[in-house]
Amino acid sequence: MIRQQNSNWAKKGLFFNQETAIFHFLALTLFFAILLVVFGQPVSILNHTSGHSAMVPMLQVALTVSAGLLVVIVSRFLLLLVSKRLTFSPAGYILWVMVELIVTIAASAFTLWRVSGKGEMMLTSLAADLLLGVITVESLPYIISYLLFLLRQEHTEVLRLQDKLDQLQPTQHVSSPTSGDRIINFHNKGNRLVFSVECKAILFIEAADNYTNIHYLNEEHEDTYILHNTLKELEQTLAGTPLIRCHRGYMVNIENVRRLQRKGHALQLELNGSSKIIPVTKTYADLVAERITNENQQ
Repeated sequence: MIRQQNSNWAKKGLFFNQETAIFHFLALTLFFAILLVVFGQPVSILNHTSGHSAMVPMLQVALTVSAGLLVVIVSRFLLLLVSKRLTFSPAGYILWVMVELIVTIAASAFTLWRVSGKGEMMLTSLAADLLLGVITVESLPYIISYLLFLLRQEHTEVLRLQDKLDQLQPTQHVSSPTSGDRIINFHNKGNRLVFSVECKAILFIEAADNYTNIHYLNEEHEDTYILHNTLKELEQTLAGTPLIRCHRGYMVNIENVRRLQRKGHALQLELNGSSKIIPVTKTYADLVAERITNENQQ
């Protein structure tokens, strides 16, 4: 269930094993536990509190929730310590959480059994009634902490792409085309040559289901040729040319890129001879930035 750090899973990292995620989870769990005690008035616990106890019902509830919370805190700190030496497979992490859940319910049920003064009450019955409350208190922090993780990843990705942009020339302009009079040949699905044009004239290629629209300059005016072929096929056949994929729906001639800029969290390309703004997705952002950097260095 536990693998050494050289596993593929270790290279990717398991989100809930990360230190920041663990602290987010604990803080959120504490927050929802307090809400449960103060505002939730948990019926599943109050039903088992006893007036025969020297403690008021809400204090019995608070001690019950605190016992479960203590188990979670200890479990997560142990997880943090173990994760610094080893990494968990998904199955290993799920097993850890299941054991944690069982121990949390057991500790909460035992605490309530003791403080309520109802020693004749079956612990299994207490545990069954506490199950839903414990799952609720733990599941909400999982969801929220994961959303926070996604936002953090998005922010990190934006900063990384910004570093790529900073490597470009201050004006962020691409150098002039270097392909000369190279001719690019386009074939249809039957592999029949149907269209040829100078590389420097091609602006971008746009996907249209099983067709693609080749946008190119024709006597200084933008023109379009409709090709019966997919963008995926063209990406393979045009490998090694200045035409690169930048989006699931676009390929762009890197030599005709006038400007690469960031707008919000998105990257965009402005082209010579076209008013069309071409989007760049995160999947292709590194490739586009690298190719533009190489163009500037030539």
